Amino acid sequence: MYRPRATKREMTFDSADRAESRNLKGNLAFFSKAQTLLEERGNSDAAFYMEMIKDHLKEGGKLESEKVARILGL
Repeated sequence: MYRPRATKREMTFDSADRAESRNLKGNLAFFSKAQTLLEERGNSDAAFYMEMIKDHLKEGGKLESEKVARILGL
């Protein structure tokens, strides 16, 4: 009897959670590095905004374009 072979892994809740966690960690690392580099180059205002984004992500927020002003505290 012919059975098609599964070529893709099925997405489960656990694998989706792991993928989202990796994405969050990557985003946090990016904004943390950006903050550090900006501070080192004397751009403290821009570094402050990177910190605001980091804090928003740590509190469980998402990067939504409609909420940019609120996220940045503008």
